[in-house]
Amino acid sequence: MGFVALLLHVSGFLAPAVAVALCTTLVGRWGTGRPGRMRWWVEWALSSLAGGLALLGALWMLGHDGTIAGYSALVACCATLAWLLSLRGAR
Repeated sequence: MGFVALLLHVSGFLAPAVAVALCTTLVGRWGTGRPGRMRWWVEWALSSLAGGLALLGALWMLGHDGTIAGYSALVACCATLAWLLSLRGAR
């Protein structure tokens, strides 16, 4: 496998994490009505990293990617992080 193919595989693996992180970040800020303490792109990067780690953990535990359990862990991880960051900004 060449470098370009590897890059495409990794980006395809992480694309759901980046998309879910963007959705939870923007909807979380829009839903609360206050911008929060952290810049939106920093929150997006943290949520993307956490979601990518959740997908990687699901890949390690289940042996293959693209499972409902892996995507459920991704959504739960991103939503929990957005909730925790909203609690941090509420003080």
